[in-house]
Amino acid sequence: MSSTACRAVVLATLGAASISAASAEDSGAIALEEISVQGEGSAVNDGSPGQILKRSTEAASRLGLTVRETPAMVDVITQDRLQEQGSRSLIEAYMSAPGVVAGNLPGEPGVTAIRGFSRGAVGYSVDGVRAIDPLIASRNYDSYSFDRIEILKGPASVVSGSGALAGTINLVTRKPELGVTKADALLSYGSFDTVRAGASFNAPISENAAASASVLYGRSGGYVNDTDSENVQVTTGLTLKPTDRLTITAAFDYFRDDFSTAYFGTPLIPRDAARNPSGAVSAGDLVLDKSIWKKNYNVDDGVMKSDAIWARTGAAFQLTDQWTLKNDFAFYSADRLWRNSEDYTYDPEAPDPEKPLRRGLTLISHDQQSWTNRTSANFDGDIGGRRNRFVAGFEYMRTEFGSKRRFGSTTFVDPFNPDRGDFPDATAGFDTRQNFDSTVDNSAVFLENALNITPEWIVVAGLRHDWIDLDRKVRDLNAGTTTTFGNDYSSTTWRLGTVYDLTPEVSLFAQYTTAISPVSGLLLSNSTRAGLDLTTGKSIEAGVKTSLLGGRLLATASVYQIEQHDIIRTYTGGVTEQGGDQRSRGVEFDVSLAVTEQWKINANAAILKAEFTKLDETEIINGKLESVSRKGNRPLNVPEQTFNLWTTYRLASVPVTFGAGVRHVGDFYTDNANTIRVDGRTLLDASIAYDVPVGGTLTLRGRNLTNRFYAEWSGYSSTQVYVGAPRSFDLTYSVKF
Repeated sequence: MSSTACRAVVLATLGAASISAASAEDSGAIALEEISVQGEGSAVNDGSPGQILKRSTEAASRLGLTVRETPAMVDVITQDRLQEQGSRSLIEAYMSAPGVVAGNLPGEPGVTAIRGFSRGAVGYSVDGVRAIDPLIASRNYDSYSFDRIEILKGPASVVSGSGALAGTINLVTRKPELGVTKADALLSYGSFDTVRAGASFNAPISENAAASASVLYGRSGGYVNDTDSENVQVTTGLTLKPTDRLTITAAFDYFRDDFSTAYFGTPLIPRDAARNPSGAVSAGDLVLDKSIWKKNYNVDDGVMKSDAIWARTGAAFQLTDQWTLKNDFAFYSADRLWRNSEDYTYDPEAPDPEKPLRRGLTLISHDQQSWTNRTSANFDGDIGGRRNRFVAGFEYMRTEFGSKRRFGSTTFVDPFNPDRGDFPDATAGFDTRQNFDSTVDNSAVFLENALNITPEWIVVAGLRHDWIDLDRKVRDLNAGTTTTFGNDYSSTTWRLGTVYDLTPEVSLFAQYTTAISPVSGLLLSNSTRAGLDLTTGKSIEAGVKTSLLGGRLLATASVYQIEQHDIIRTYTGGVTEQGGDQRSRGVEFDVSLAVTEQWKINANAAILKAEFTKLDETEIINGKLESVSRKGNRPLNVPEQTFNLWTTYRLASVPVTFGAGVRHVGDFYTDNANTIRVDGRTLLDASIAYDVPVGGTLTLRGRNLTNRFYAEWSGYSSTQVYVGAPRSFDLTYSVKF
């Protein structure tokens, strides 16, 4: 184990021990709470779709509100649903939710776009422990390690702090359950030499203690040439309940992913140079050539890997029947490394006409540690005969981040027969050689309240004030200079919402909420961007949530508008300015229906109009740099329509279940000018599962059965796109004990 990991274990252990000792000595001492709701997965799950509305979720509130009581759309994707639909990775899981699309970028694996906003506008957390810069922390983990994935739609800064403008994603790991003995496992092999092997268990230590652990190993040869990858994931948890009023929790998770010569996309090339041009991308004279999409243009010894640990301790001490003191402590550490050629551009004026593909060179390392502590007092009781839930607390988060950054260029290659070469040992030839050191201190106070005006009518309000202190140091090794800069941000966000039960089965909701987000990632901001103000956002949303037919039907729907103000709007004379605006309006729905005990259907869809309402950019026109308006254009990587349909049918006479799914994603653009359009795609999946006599289930699954050729995301360059996976199959054996 690394020294960083050892330090996290010590911190976590000491944190739990100190809280436990304090609670034993003084019943009024601070008590810790595990951030996510414990045991929720089994406590309310009887197999019917409608039970989702009864779940509590930390992604949306710290009041313990259920999904139904929350005046916003909350998608809860359970582990059972992940396995039923064959969602192996977080990207596949995100894409199953209405209005969510996801993909990879070289430095941002698992990046998402929600409701027309992408990248840094989506919050990211594990068990409620948030990352100060979501883009840096996000990875495309295997979904097996998580009990569920919670996706809150719309601005969420009241709960998740800065950066959660379009929504927030909370990954909930598997948690210990008292008094329960259970285990499950899976083993899978499929196309591209893909292997997944996982096991998980929950065991009671005594009637007042339980432990859990899960392990996942995966590897794949990749569907693009020479793109092997390997990942290891371990999650552990411990729950102690020494008294009826005290609960202590601890968790330690480890995630590792290692990509050998990772795939970073396929460049667009001129139509007259293409050997098999496709219509997957419309970009004037440039096309996506089918004859080169399996080519890997990374250097032969490319590296992309990450090691991350999340350590958490917590407890909750119930002072009275109405008041509970809570505290949680978390430590996050990550080491990441990129050593690749990531950008590829066709250059008609290349020195060698036979090798027109120009390639960039990137060497980046990350050394990141974050400490988070949150203390709160929770009230759940009656005020004037009406139920009232209230929480007030303080949160402090410190992030230390170091990064080595080298950028340059390497050899040109033939796009049809690339001689990729190795990453250079010497660093003197890099055009950019910098070392970053960043520190962010984020303090916040927060209040939330949910009052039952009547048993059927709840009014929810929240308020949060953040103080963010950024300090940055940039050492330019080429110039021999050191620059220090930073900023102190201060902002208040709030929300007001209501939920009204028309009937015991049908609830209406509405909400107005605000959010804040940096103009770009704090930890990597340059001196100009660090000096800019936070962008602000606001949203209004209304909808309905219903559970009918005895819980066999779950349906949710909403309409919304989100606005973001003061985004970067222009570069004039080298000066970065704020003043741009972006807006999205949309509607989405999600329906799950158990037609019979054998036949289940899940369908969701989202339709939106996302546009810049004010945005100026500069581009070269007739040899001159001129300002051009992007007003009315759609932001990049944002489709206007998504649709998912999944159905399963289990035969009554034999233990066989058939499944089929259709996934549709509309077209999107790779640039703000909307000159490069990526065609939409509709993919077909199917499965057949058989309950084997010795126990467990054997599932054969086919993906993209029509072998659709499509691009799924753009690279950092607008003329480079990620091609989606072709037709594939996998065979999985899963078992529960």
